[in-house]
Amino acid sequence: MNVPKCFIKTVEKIQRGFMWQGKEKANGGCCLVSWSKVTHPHDLGGLAIPNLEVMSCALQIR
Repeated sequence: MNVPKCFIKTVEKIQRGFMWQGKEKANGGCCLVSWSKVTHPHDLGGLAIPNLEVMSCALQIR
């Protein structure tokens, strides 16, 4: 299943908003850590939240 990038960006925006403010949208200045660091595994200091773009690509390859 090919997921459009605009859909992935919208879902990630909702995830970030919930993570940082508990709301649907997070405006600038409230994010304490870059999203790429949040998606790292626990062993590397992240929160192990899946990166949807990478997961989509992996599922297509599989």
